[in-house]
Amino acid sequence: MSGWEKEHGRIERRHLCRVDLDQDISSFPGARQLIKITREWIENNSDELKSETRYFITNLLREERSAARLAQAIRGHWSVENKNHWKRDTSLWKEDASRPRKKASGGQVLALLRGAILRLHDKEAFESLNASFHHYSAKAYAALRLLKTPPAKIN
Repeated sequence: MSGWEKEHGRIERRHLCRVDLDQDISSFPGARQLIKITREWIENNSDELKSETRYFITNLLREERSAARLAQAIRGHWSVENKNHWKRDTSLWKEDASRPRKKASGGQVLALLRGAILRLHDKEAFESLNASFHHYSAKAYAALRLLKTPPAKIN
C-alpha cells in the first residue's frame, strides 16, 4: 500500500488537490487557491475503508507553498483543534454554544480564563478538565500561584 502511513491505531493516506484562482471570490477577498484534501483510512480493528473530503481556501500563491507544506499546515491546524478547541467544547464549558451576554469584552475574558484553566489542567494530574475546573474554582489563589510559576526547565 504505497503512500499509506500507520499512526494512531489506523493506516491512512491523504491526497491533496489544489486549484489556482484567477479572480477574487466575492465571499473570500484575497483567496488565491482552493484546496481539496481526501483522506482514506482503515482502523486497525476493521477492514472497512473510510473516506472524507475537506475543502480549504488560502491566500497563498502556488509558488509560496508546496503541496507538502500546505498539507503540513492543515494538519497543524487540526492538531490545535484537537488539543485545544475540542477540550473547550466537549467540557462543561460547551464553548461553541456559549454566548456572552455583554457586548464589551466578556467573550475575551472568558477565553482568557478558560485558557488559564487549560494550562493548569496540563500542569496537574486531574481526571478530567471538568474536575480541574471545579477544583480551581474553589481555590482561586492556588490557581493564581500556579499560573505565575514558570514551567520547569528540561535539560
